[in-house]
Amino acid sequence: QDRPNAILWLLRNHGELKDSQIARLVGTTKTTISAVRERTHWNSPSLQPLDPVTLGLCSQIDLDMEVARAAKDKPVAVQETGATLLPAEVTAARSKPAEAPEKLPTFAPSAPKPEEEKIDPDSVFAKLKDFKPKE
Repeated sequence: QDRPNAILWLLRNHGELKDSQIARLVGTTKTTISAVRERTHWNSPSLQPLDPVTLGLCSQIDLDMEVARAAKDKPVAVQETGATLLPAEVTAARSKPAEAPEKLPTFAPSAPKPEEEKIDPDSVFAKLKDFKPKE
């Protein structure tokens, strides 16, 4: 049976869907949906989440419509914000200006690089003339 696999996929990937929406999409009962959710389904160990659209149980348009409907019904969750950065006025007013270090160490300039000697192409290839095959 493909329906429990499709139910498992919908529960994992679209948790916002209600049981009635899943039942309408896949064509199953709410008891089967709850059994798959609670892992009490008789075939639970061998269930693998499979997309109901690829299984041919519903169309992509139907799935998108139900997901959009579920997202519209579900209120947007406001995330609890933790500590944030303080405004510049607050931090500038609290802190003392940084003291300048006494004196930075100075470094001697590096030694100039020696110039590369000019390479003559004839001198490079002169040794190869000995290895040239005779015609």
